[in-house]
Amino acid sequence: MLTSLKRLGGVIVVVSVLVPALLVVPSAQAAAACTAQTPCLPQDSGFQTQIPSEQDAAFFGAISNSGVITAYNAWPAGQALWVSGVRGAYTGSGVGSGVRGETSSLADDAAGVSGYIDSAGANAAGVRGDNGNASCCGMGVAGFHAGQGIGVYGEAQNGFAVSGYSPNNWSGYFQGSVNVVGTLYKSSGAFRIDNPIDPAHSYLQHSFVESPDMKNVYDGVITTNGKGFATVKLPGWFQALNREFRYQLTILGHSPWSTEARVWDEVAHNRFTIRTNKPNVKVSWQVTGIRKDAYANAHRIQTVVPKTGSADNKYVHPELYGNPLSKSVVVLPGMRPGTQPKIEAATK
Repeated sequence: MLTSLKRLGGVIVVVSVLVPALLVVPSAQAAAACTAQTPCLPQDSGFQTQIPSEQDAAFFGAISNSGVITAYNAWPAGQALWVSGVRGAYTGSGVGSGVRGETSSLADDAAGVSGYIDSAGANAAGVRGDNGNASCCGMGVAGFHAGQGIGVYGEAQNGFAVSGYSPNNWSGYFQGSVNVVGTLYKSSGAFRIDNPIDPAHSYLQHSFVESPDMKNVYDGVITTNGKGFATVKLPGWFQALNREFRYQLTILGHSPWSTEARVWDEVAHNRFTIRTNKPNVKVSWQVTGIRKDAYANAHRIQTVVPKTGSADNKYVHPELYGNPLSKSVVVLPGMRPGTQPKIEAATK
């Protein structure tokens, strides 16, 4: 590859033309000091071309503090290295980028940086970001949007559009509201809040209430009148949303033990009537209904689902059944048994 430098409006541009076995390097002395373990940093003292003895040496690009872009032969052939087609490094101590891509195009699908790969290899990626700091913090890949667009977007025709895994902390953490347009599947669910009686030192957690039906729950308290009747008015959308109603009534207070309450008239016109055999009785009521809206009817939950294809004879949590991780329905990159985040870790 034959590379030359051009200065356009104060910007140094690298122009590359494909020439077999031809690489641009700093001085011969600097090139000789370059190794796989200690790659050279570029010098600002000029450039020269040479034909390296190794025909398939890697190509390395770097930018120095002065903003000069250079390239040099750093790694000889035959070494087992993670070789990059193009690699950039920023050697300064300020805020800088090893590689920066930018475009002013307003066309659809324009990209500042585009990565592409055609590979079925494990962990192969069109774009990959790694943060080597093992303590804290920062990000491997970050996406930001200044307006109302999407910071990070994932799409897959048959795989997972976005996948996350962490053996010791949260696989996903959302600081804000989350909207799921579809069905949410989970092994368990809970809310976690600051414990109201000890908010600074502990959490309070409750499990979700589960049902094989797409069930809604409504409740309240009402007092019957002098004739023992009370009408419970429900929201105007109640019957449009629900079907198959179930009722629970509980008498409150010091009424005689012989006091009774029943649903006198079932739900009609978004209301139902309670009757007690004594006047002025306080009653706690509960009504449940099963969703019948258009989305629920089109996506009714199947209670028992057979495992098919590669999922058959495997487990969502194989370790709970005495099986190795290889028996998991899905094995993500780097996945290890035990993905429950510790409460202490979740506060980081």
